Amino acid sequence: MFLAEIRDTASKFAETISQILDVDVMIIDRSYTRVANTFRYVNDPPPVRAESITGRVIATGKVMVVSDKHKSEECKGCTDQDDCCIAQIIAVPILYESKTVGAIDLLVPFGKSSAVFDNLELSIDFLERMADLLSSKLRNIDDYNKLDVIKKEREILLDFIEDALVYTDEMGEIIHWNNQFARLFDLDSSDVGRRLDKIIDHPLVRGAIMTPRSFSNQEFNYSALNVSFSGFMSCRHIQRNGVKYGVMFIFRSIDKAYGVLNEISHARAPVSFETLRTNDQAMAALLDSAKKIAVTNETVLVTGAGGTGKSILVRAIHDFSDRAAKPFLVVNCRGFSLEYLGDEIFGRDTEDEDELASISTLRMAQDGTVFFRHIEELPLLLQKRLTRVIKAKKLGAENKVAARMIFSSDVPVSGLVTARLFDEELAVRISRYSMAIPALADRPVDIRLMVDLYADKYTRLYGRRRGLEQAARESLYLRSWPGNVRQIERTMEYLLSDPSVEAMSHLEIESRVSRLAGSELRSEESLEEMEKKLILKVMAFHKNKDEAARALQISRATLYRKLKQYDLS
Repeated sequence: MFLAEIRDTASKFAETISQILDVDVMIIDRSYTRVANTFRYVNDPPPVRAESITGRVIATGKVMVVSDKHKSEECKGCTDQDDCCIAQIIAVPILYESKTVGAIDLLVPFGKSSAVFDNLELSIDFLERMADLLSSKLRNIDDYNKLDVIKKEREILLDFIEDALVYTDEMGEIIHWNNQFARLFDLDSSDVGRRLDKIIDHPLVRGAIMTPRSFSNQEFNYSALNVSFSGFMSCRHIQRNGVKYGVMFIFRSIDKAYGVLNEISHARAPVSFETLRTNDQAMAALLDSAKKIAVTNETVLVTGAGGTGKSILVRAIHDFSDRAAKPFLVVNCRGFSLEYLGDEIFGRDTEDEDELASISTLRMAQDGTVFFRHIEELPLLLQKRLTRVIKAKKLGAENKVAARMIFSSDVPVSGLVTARLFDEELAVRISRYSMAIPALADRPVDIRLMVDLYADKYTRLYGRRRGLEQAARESLYLRSWPGNVRQIERTMEYLLSDPSVEAMSHLEIESRVSRLAGSELRSEESLEEMEKKLILKVMAFHKNKDEAARALQISRATLYRKLKQYDLS
């Protein structure tokens, strides 16, 4: 902090001290520059140097007094002694944060007498008080500068945020906004201090100001003059220790929301048809058909027994299509209530101000893909509602549904229609393009392929020098694998994550596989649960995250994201 930053204040101080004490006053900063001086009696004082009285006060931080220049030991040897017109001097340091930032000098020239030296202790005390006042002025300027820097840093940070943000007081009067908000709603500095609901005349904004209720991602559409916005609004009432500080409003356009959604839905590595390996002719023909259907916008139904790879095939269809860059959202119809599934698929409107509406998956997917997993378990009431949406390609009167829908079922839906467990019209509409994945029992040639594929995968993943002995593999080739591909993968992962496997005979391995088939393989886990377990096991086998990421064949950044996603330390 430099005294030059308060030059005007220092000059006023110097004038005041000079008038009170009837002497000349000089204020010097730590670079020996005169910040202020009166020079009512001193015409041409010598320059301030490091070896001068003032220079030594700045260097030591101690008061120095010269009552008689000719008798002063401090003045002896001074290079300016012969030219110096100063007979007496009192110099006190100006301290700021325990550092000397300058000095205040009282100067009495030859030929002038001053009462200042008659009561030296009182004069020094007065000067020290003046020095403290200057120091407090420095503190005020420094605090203001720091606050200004913090304010500017916050403004820069807010402007880096892609969402539009505006901050108001509790009455809704605008205090600050970022550039995105100003551009979005065509505002300038004259709008600061106005009520937000006068700028954005919308019931959601008015309600957020009137009620102390925070919420997130409420659907928000607004149009007025040159402003048109469609997206989501969040509101946060800022309160700490019972004190209300204001309200933060966040506006995210629907395009930005979809961009984030794309990143989330594509966090998993894309699935290509090349990853769907087969040596079976019927399965190969099915994959060729899937490629042809993938490039269309047709609704697709994939059927097959549990574990045959329906979800993987559906993802491959999405990633092969023109919608690959758009969201891929999954609705699991198994194990959830009618109310929950209705809200997730179609959204929820509400007139209750304490309850927020939800955004439908069909709308969030926009031009992407919605995968209805286990469609056979969707309640009949929702099946009929979904049929109406497919027919009209709309949700309600205004919201167009542009998402492609793909469905999977563990059983043929035609049999469910006969048993009156599935809506006939929905079955017709989703079955126009259908494909049934054969079980491994119907394509035994793929059993050997899958055993080798996943044995090699988990041998590499767990960093093992050796995988399964050939005798063990041969015994696994002969199993029927009723759980299909999923059962083979889980079995290989189960075996090769066990350090004792290399020392086991193939008969012991066969015994363990049989026990596993009767327990763990009967339960169905989500892909997320499987992924979480896999990451935990791989992390336990490798020394650090770099090795684990290489074993998982993902980047280090992706591994960190997954660890955060699953709350794994």
